[in-house]
Amino acid sequence: MEKLRNLSLWTEEGYHLFAREGLEGLQIERLARILQLNKSGFYHYFGDLEGYCMELTKLHHQKVKIFLEDARQLKTLDPDYLLLLIEHTTTVMFQVQLTRTKDRYSFYNTSELVDLKVNAAVQQLWNDFLGHRHNADLAIRYYYIVRDMFYTRVSFQNFTYAFLHDLVTDAKVLIDQITERRLQSTDKFSL
Repeated sequence: MEKLRNLSLWTEEGYHLFAREGLEGLQIERLARILQLNKSGFYHYFGDLEGYCMELTKLHHQKVKIFLEDARQLKTLDPDYLLLLIEHTTTVMFQVQLTRTKDRYSFYNTSELVDLKVNAAVQQLWNDFLGHRHNADLAIRYYYIVRDMFYTRVSFQNFTYAFLHDLVTDAKVLIDQITERRLQSTDKFSL
């Protein structure tokens, strides 16, 4: 029982540190100091940092599963989905850090798998948010752009409803302008 508790302590704390600081935050001595555990326990449970990172990605998949279960209940992108993102800030920020650290295969693979699952869950909310004026393929491509912009701009400090609302509202305005211009240029050629 003690072994499982200690294992959970190591992974939960590492999960939070990685979400906040990325791979640089995963320093074994620092983790041991924070947890007030012997660092030899780290090596006993995980072998090395690579083994530890694999455990963190497994934990991430578990947390994403919970996030997706919550997402299935949502009716709107704004405010429902945005508030869900805030409710799951650490999980979202862990995903952001995975995306920013794609040079490690296990991080890249986990990031891609999670993005696929989240994309599928949010696609209809995104289409509804845009107002059904776009075909689904084009709408999801716009979503990818906005998601990637979110990944580059977000931090724990600015992860607020106002930030998320402004991001998606600005994106919607821009997408509407692009769509309107495309329609106008199409109309000119059809005359």
